[in-house]
Amino acid sequence: MVSLTLVADKDYLALARTSAMHVGALLAFPLARVCDLRLAVDEACLSFLDTPAYQDPDLPPAPSGTLGLAYYRHDAELHVVLRGSVPADWPERHGVGWALLEALVGEVRTEVRDGVGVLTLVEPLPTGRRRDVGEAAMRRAVDE
Repeated sequence: MVSLTLVADKDYLALARTSAMHVGALLAFPLARVCDLRLAVDEACLSFLDTPAYQDPDLPPAPSGTLGLAYYRHDAELHVVLRGSVPADWPERHGVGWALLEALVGEVRTEVRDGVGVLTLVEPLPTGRRRDVGEAAMRRAVDE
């Protein structure tokens, strides 16, 4: 549905939060679930930013990286996928942020390969909604 690449910096998290709210609204999530999704995306982004990525001590410091954020609709679920550089011990599963993530969305999945972390938030789509609500709303937004 939507894909963004953000500078891996807290100053850019407003874009991630706004995109989460917009996608949730397009998919006819109730307002409370839209707010939960926004907060979950914010917390997921912070999990990439609060832990410094691995830096080889023999190399100069790496420039600020990027964070990928994408929204995919699969049958009865919304998948929010984040990608970015992470340290070997990522994610921090014992903190308040992780507990918040697990409380806000249906499922949280993680994977790390070669210093790149992938965090997927899986949220069930609202039941009883027309499947084409998101597409119709997007077409109207593009036409305007």
